[in-house]
Amino acid sequence: MSKKSFIFEYRDDINGRVPVVFQWSFDFNFLVCGGDKSVIYVVDKRGKRLKDIQLPTNNKLLQLEWDKDGEYVCIVQDGLNHVNLWAPFTNNSQLIQIELDNVKAKVSYAKWSKSHGILAIGSDKGGLLFYTKKQAKKLPTMGKHSKKIISGDWNNEGYLITSGEDKFLTVSNYNSETMFESIPVKAEAKNVLWSRSKTDSREQIQRTVTAIIQQKTIIMFELGKNHKMPDELMFENKYGKIVDYTIFGDGYLVIGFSEGYVAHISTHRKEIKDEVQSERLLKSVDAMCTNDNLYKLAVAGDGQIKMVNLQTWQEIVPEKIDLPNDCGRVSKMVWSQNGQILVVSTEKGFLFGFQTSIPTLTAACSSMIALQQSFTEISIYSTQEQSLNEITNVSLENEPVQITLSMQYFAAGLNNMVFYYKYLELKNKKAFKPANLVMKMDYLGYVNQILLNDDSAAILSNNVCIFHKIEQTGDYIKQQFPDNDQEKPILHIGLTKNFLFLLDSQSKIRVYNVFEKQFIIEFKNDYNLTKIFPNISGTRSICINNKGQGFLFEASLELLTKISEFPEKTERIIWDQKDPNLFVTQEANQLTTYIVNKNNLQQEMVHPVLEYLSMEDLQKASPPNPSITEIEKGVQALSLTNGTLKCFTMSRNVMGQPLISHSYLKSYRGSDDTNEGHFRYFLQNLALFKFANAHKAALNLKNLKLFDTFGRKCLENLEFDVAQKAFQAANNISMVMMIQSFKNETEKNLLFAYVAMILGQHDLAQDLFLKSSYRLGALELRSDIQDYVNALSLAKKIAPEQEPFICKRLAIQIETQGNNPEAVKMYEMAMLNEKLHDSKTVETHNQQCIAGIARCSIKMGDILRGSSLSRQISDPLILQEIALVCENMKFQVEAAELYEQAGCIEKAATIYITQKMFKQAAPLMNKVKSPKLLILYAKAKESEGAFQEAENVYEKAEDWENVVRLNLNQLNNIERAKFILRNKCKTVTLASMVAQYCERRGSKAEAVEFLILAEKKEQAFALAQNYNEMDSYVEHMKAFSLEERLQVAQYFEGKNQLDKAAFHYEKAQDPMKALRLYQQAGEEFINDMIDLVARNKQDSLIQHLSDYINGDTDDIPKDPIFSLKLQKAIGNLQAVGRIAITIAASEQECGKYKEAHQFLFETCDDLKSSGNQIPFDLYQKLMTLHSYTLVKKIMKLDEHEDLAKLLDRVCKSISQFPNGATNILTMAVIEATKANFKSLAYQWAITLMKQEYRSLINEKFKTKIENIARKPIKEEIPDKKTPCPFCGEFVSEFSLDCPKCSNNIPFCIASAKHIVAEQCCFCPECKFPANIQYFKRILEIEPICPLCQKQIRSQDLKEVSKEEVLKLKRKAVVDEKKQ
Repeated sequence: MSKKSFIFEYRDDINGRVPVVFQWSFDFNFLVCGGDKSVIYVVDKRGKRLKDIQLPTNNKLLQLEWDKDGEYVCIVQDGLNHVNLWAPFTNNSQLIQIELDNVKAKVSYAKWSKSHGILAIGSDKGGLLFYTKKQAKKLPTMGKHSKKIISGDWNNEGYLITSGEDKFLTVSNYNSETMFESIPVKAEAKNVLWSRSKTDSREQIQRTVTAIIQQKTIIMFELGKNHKMPDELMFENKYGKIVDYTIFGDGYLVIGFSEGYVAHISTHRKEIKDEVQSERLLKSVDAMCTNDNLYKLAVAGDGQIKMVNLQTWQEIVPEKIDLPNDCGRVSKMVWSQNGQILVVSTEKGFLFGFQTSIPTLTAACSSMIALQQSFTEISIYSTQEQSLNEITNVSLENEPVQITLSMQYFAAGLNNMVFYYKYLELKNKKAFKPANLVMKMDYLGYVNQILLNDDSAAILSNNVCIFHKIEQTGDYIKQQFPDNDQEKPILHIGLTKNFLFLLDSQSKIRVYNVFEKQFIIEFKNDYNLTKIFPNISGTRSICINNKGQGFLFEASLELLTKISEFPEKTERIIWDQKDPNLFVTQEANQLTTYIVNKNNLQQEMVHPVLEYLSMEDLQKASPPNPSITEIEKGVQALSLTNGTLKCFTMSRNVMGQPLISHSYLKSYRGSDDTNEGHFRYFLQNLALFKFANAHKAALNLKNLKLFDTFGRKCLENLEFDVAQKAFQAANNISMVMMIQSFKNETEKNLLFAYVAMILGQHDLAQDLFLKSSYRLGALELRSDIQDYVNALSLAKKIAPEQEPFICKRLAIQIETQGNNPEAVKMYEMAMLNEKLHDSKTVETHNQQCIAGIARCSIKMGDILRGSSLSRQISDPLILQEIALVCENMKFQVEAAELYEQAGCIEKAATIYITQKMFKQAAPLMNKVKSPKLLILYAKAKESEGAFQEAENVYEKAEDWENVVRLNLNQLNNIERAKFILRNKCKTVTLASMVAQYCERRGSKAEAVEFLILAEKKEQAFALAQNYNEMDSYVEHMKAFSLEERLQVAQYFEGKNQLDKAAFHYEKAQDPMKALRLYQQAGEEFINDMIDLVARNKQDSLIQHLSDYINGDTDDIPKDPIFSLKLQKAIGNLQAVGRIAITIAASEQECGKYKEAHQFLFETCDDLKSSGNQIPFDLYQKLMTLHSYTLVKKIMKLDEHEDLAKLLDRVCKSISQFPNGATNILTMAVIEATKANFKSLAYQWAITLMKQEYRSLINEKFKTKIENIARKPIKEEIPDKKTPCPFCGEFVSEFSLDCPKCSNNIPFCIASAKHIVAEQCCFCPECKFPANIQYFKRILEIEPICPLCQKQIRSQDLKEVSKEEVLKLKRKAVVDEKKQ
């Protein structure tokens, strides 16, 4: 630690070469010191020597003790039978001697009480004297100790514990009375101290005693609990002897040992035997002390003082203090309470004062803060721009005890003096550097409070409030309260811009308007208030009484409301500067957040802000813990703005710390936040009653359960609009509608009542209804929740006319509880008088009451009364209820009669039948539909032998088994039995019954059928095999196993029914055997063989059948059509085409061109219909034949050019037309001549001149053709072109190949030209393409498709889309590639 840390030093020239004795005053402002010079002197905390006194004797100085008020110093010297009292701050320099009553006794110990003006003086004879300062009276006592008193301590209750050489501890109160039995110890107890034991509670009573025994152990006990058996703390030998110990924090001990070790131990009963921490800090410990404010330990030894952080147990190396080499060992160290000054004395007469922390007085007003920089230096800062900006500084004459601040003035108080400075001119925002001293005021006594507003100061001194302007002007007035003897002393004050708040000793609150200069409120109460803290505007104040209870004072309403769960040890209240409803209570380093909210169901004004952590916290019956913000030790909370604390830290910085209740509000990122972020924001806003903000977060969470809980919280606080939105989001429409029904209600009690009702707080709701204008609401509420006892009580008071109706409901409730006699009484009381109500209401109500009496009577066994009353009732439902009671009470006949009377026919019939009262049941059966009941009745009729009637009833009940049974066994009606089995009920049981019957009667085929239905397949097969009824077996078997198929196949093979055997062998997965059996059966089954091969598609089967058709098997070739069918069935399209062409060629050789054409078309059509592609050769063959068949039709159109081109195409394949070749060629020459296609006519005329054709030319045309053949012509034939339907390239209209896109173009079935996309249509029957206009012209000649020869109407033809045409293209491409 630097030299600057030295504040003062007094050396051995003043104190002598002995250990210096010193003691702090109770307020830690002064030190009294002394050595062996017989001089006692007083210094202030800066070391300035203020007073001194010469002692009358040179006896060794033992003790110096201040009284609690700082008036007297008790001086104890060795060998004297008296102590001296010195009043250093008076003009009287005389010492007051307090002598012991025993002249021979010597004073050995003295101690002032911490709570009373009592001085305890102990002697070496064990005597104890109590001296009262106020009365200057001695109170001698006897029997405290038998030997010298060596140590002792007062607690904060006024108890004194002393220890003596007699090895006893004694407890006395401030009246000198012994409080407990003396406590024996093993040896002399030294350094006896009171402390508050570390416990789980926050109670501050000091009842724990600690002391050192023989420098080896520390005993500890709690007075009144274990003081007869103290706990003893023992330590390892390596630590050495106990040198000193101290108590700090929440009941912890720090113990120093001679070997340099320091141990840290808890005094909690559960932790007492465990060391929290221990470490060797020095070679040897001389002295030690702790400070709770700094939370530090100072330990001296080895010529130095080390500082240790008690939170981390780490040495603070920069704060180490090196002592002068010649000062000797440290004998004593004591810190000032605030930890600013550490006073150290040594064995060689040195006394040091070290500054161990900078003074920390602070004040705040809005954005301005004042910070103490040193003992007399104050800096004033602005925090408006979120940073510390120094405005000015203040230099004081003396160190202040308290400071305060307004927006332009600063005040510093010391004892009875206050210094006022102006640091800022508000009008022009001009700062004074340094601040100007504008007033120095000396008040009546010690200044307890200093409060400032814009221009005035309020001072509380000696229970008097002085209010005055800070800058004295011409109209300066100084006001004093109380201003007369009748008014009571002032205990606490509060000041705002407009109001001065005074709280007197009788708990009366007075509010003074500083502008009107008059009291506007005087509020009396019996709560013993001691402190008042108004908010910034003065509209609300928090008051605290002598029990630590908190209250909210509403100035405008003059209303004082107790605050629940208010911390008892609250030291101050900090109001939020922006939110007038928010404040925190400070208790040590804990701040609890509270919020004022009037609009809530419990009508509590102030609520602790709860710390919701999860959904479960919202739904628990008991609320979660209040939101408590902990600040670090040494940190001072300056002000609160929008939930953020402005704090002064140990590092002398000002920082913002959000309250735990507001910790996430400023970090929220809106819709971009995470689910966890939304949830935290939602919970914190909910706890702060900011429901609109909570709703925004809830929308991002999309949790139905959360919305429902949120809606209820909103309702509790009368936030109806937000509650309605929340319940809408939760899909709770009923709650939305209920809120809408009452949210516009203007009466407060009625509004609260509705909310309490729907939230299930019925007692509260009733009270509120009764306080409202709608008192009947309480009655309706109790009725709705079926609390009829309370409802009846309410009805008698507020609605007597409702009493009968409530009685009836209560009677029903009592009846359900089984108290029938009491229920009868209530029903009788509930009967209505016809004169008071309309007849319909009376009739309905009284019938229900009569029914209740009837039911209860029957339950009590009075069936006669119950039946008699039932006859008066006409309501069917009520009759059913009574009948049920009769039935339960075993009055079956009466129950059946009542059911019948009520129209419950089936119920009545059931009882009649079960009771075997068939005559009574018979008239009812026509109306009965219950199958169970009908069966019961049918069985009864069957037992009587009425089989037909029983069968009819069984049928009505759809009990088909019994119907069949009767028809087979009793009525002998097999046909009806078979009909029912086949059409109504196919059950195994029925099938077995009928099968047995048929087998007995010789109907084997039917027996087989029904055995199969009965799932007796093996029996059915055996029967079919034995009686040649296998066809029936096969017909009715729905599913076969392979084994069953094989059995059937073998059966038919054995019977030489080869086709049937083949069928079943195939099903038995033996197709080759099936094929051979078909061949044995003959050619008539070739089609079956082809189908078999097509289904199985095995190469061996195909080859075997092909050989059979070709005659390779039996040398008998079969019709080629079968080969075509086979190849078509197996999908061999190339073979299909070849065979079809071969068959067609054979037909053409016979001149059957029409038959060949029809065959080729049908083949192509079959392939097309089955989804197969038409082979190219087959398609070309069909096109050529079709061109030939079109000649006659086009000839009728007189289209010679088209005809010439068409015949030209036919002639190019003239070999396909051997029987009519000469005629076709002749026609081609003639039509070419007519079309003026001379070269074409010449070409085919030359062909006709060949030997095989020339002799066959018709003589009529022979000469003309010969002439044409003699004249060669080489001119080109004119060629018409139309666009390719696929690529648009113009192609000769009779050409079917496109040179550009290389596609095969389909031909038109009407003209044999290629199709044109814009004119394309399809024949409605065969689906082959045509050019629509040409097709229509053909149909005009004859309404038949030229290809499929089916009737076609011209109007049925429709042009197709481009997409349909492109399908032909794709097909053409596939065909071409395949070819």
